Parts: sequence; C-alpha cells; structure tokens
Amino acid sequence: MAEQRMYLTLHCEPCEECVQEDWQFIRDGELRWEGFEHCPRYEVYAHDDGRGVPPPWVRERIMAREGTVHLQVGGPDGVPIALLRRVYGLTIAEIVAARTTGWRATPVEARYLTGPTPRGGRR
Repeated sequence: MAEQRMYLTLHCEPCEECVQEDWQFIRDGELRWEGFEHCPRYEVYAHDDGRGVPPPWVRERIMAREGTVHLQVGGPDGVPIALLRRVYGLTIAEIVAARTTGWRATPVEARYLTGPTPRGGRR
C-alpha cells in the first residue's frame, strides 16, 4: 500500500521561476518516490514523498521525463501477476488487459519489478 507524506502545501501560481522535481528510487528493497517544488519569487517550498508507486500526477511527470519500459506480464519471462497487482493495486480486469498487452513502467519501477528479490523473501 502506498504511503504518502506532505510537509508543506503552500503553492503559488506556477511562473517561469518555479522549479519542480520528481523522482523514484529503491531503498532497502522498497519502491519510493519524492517530489520537490520551489518558487524563488515567492519563497515557497514544498516536499512530498511516499512509499510505493507515486500519485498519478507525479508518475506522469516522471514518465514524460524518463520514458517507459514495456514489460511482459505473466509467464516464465514476465513480471509475476501477483507482484504487479500488489504494487499497483490493479483490478482483475486491468490484470487481464496487462497480461494481453504488457505493462508500461518507469525505469525504476521496471528495475523493482524485474530485479532480484531482496534478502528476506517477498517484496
């Protein structure tokens, strides 16, 4: 289950000076994400982070910047269906569609889904 924490929620209207950064990483065998916003004009800072897959708006920005990796789902060479369902919270219908067409993941998500299982068992 994704966990999200927000430190500050003050936002100005986006201007040409606003800086926004979003990224994903794997720490201690766990998928994580962070987002940072800063407006030097109004001295506004915001930081957001969490465990699991990022919220859709953060994930979309990461995918736009880094692209996607097409993963096969199920079968001997594919991502295990149970893992995909647990990580993304997909419905059975979404799993059936992913089994047919594959799954688009960010590069970090692809490493997490296809990498070796961390010591201690399950992800």
